[in-house]
Amino acid sequence: MSEQAAADKVDFASAAWVDKARVVLEELVAEHADEDTKLSVCEAFTNAPTSVAESGTAAWYFYIVGKSVKVGCGEVDDADVTIRADYETSLPGARTVYTPEFLAQMESMPPPEITPEIKGDTSAFPPWLVELHNRLAIVTA
Repeated sequence: MSEQAAADKVDFASAAWVDKARVVLEELVAEHADEDTKLSVCEAFTNAPTSVAESGTAAWYFYIVGKSVKVGCGEVDDADVTIRADYETSLPGARTVYTPEFLAQMESMPPPEITPEIKGDTSAFPPWLVELHNRLAIVTA
């Protein structure tokens, strides 16, 4: 990895990572969303390093309404989907780019022993939301 590529990486779920997520979401929503798009998600990662979250929980959220995007750090209680997981357990997945082959392979595998707590209907996620994950995966330290 080049020094520049390493310098562009940010800690998973940190404020700098959330800033990158905002930029990516704004681009994706501008390109793919329509006036009927409505989605909100909050992710919280427990046992996070204090360098990422002093409280030990690194959390972020986003709201998409039409072509409008709101992104921030912290937890919200009115998201359509909430995901809660352990930080270190989530880190390898956060760094993995989801190719079609990888996603197909994951569907055929048994569920992992440690799974995140998910509330809400993730089947309502638009297919282009995988691109948010993939663009963040390549910048996640």
